[in-house]
Amino acid sequence: MEQLSSEFKVSLNRVIRSLGISKSSVYYKPVEVKKKRKRSSQTLPKRVQEAISEITGNKATYGILRIKAILKRDYKITITKYLLHRYMKQNDLLVKRGSKRGSSRPHTGKISVEKSNKRWASDITSIKCWNGQKIRFSFILDCCDRTIISWYASKYIQGCDIELLFQNALYKRFSENEIEEM
Repeated sequence: MEQLSSEFKVSLNRVIRSLGISKSSVYYKPVEVKKKRKRSSQTLPKRVQEAISEITGNKATYGILRIKAILKRDYKITITKYLLHRYMKQNDLLVKRGSKRGSSRPHTGKISVEKSNKRWASDITSIKCWNGQKIRFSFILDCCDRTIISWYASKYIQGCDIELLFQNALYKRFSENEIEEM
């Protein structure tokens, strides 16, 4: 660029504009990129490794921060959470995330049954009234014919109310002799 500028006796800016290139491409000087030095992975002393394996052996559900606190409190060992995480990850001691709770039985979506009194369902819901108050409504229904066996509505529902709701449903569906046999 500078040669063109001196040869035609024009400014460098005019040469750049006439060629249609950006100024930054003319003035660009490549910078040598420093190579990243390899981090030497710090190994934990044997005493720390044994302490961690002892803690995780006692209670496998402890996370990194709790193990770090126990190491500091009981073993007088101070360690960063990053180093602890790396060690636990290498040795597969981390708590598994996203593990599914509940039964592994597939839910087919079929709730109904062929005979009455084989399966009951219950629920509690809130109904907002015109005056702004909420009424709690609890019910028990039979999954065969979807009839409501027993229900209870009140401003507040407690555990004893649910117990009475179930007792009421039992007395409506079964005789006293059958209930005593259960």
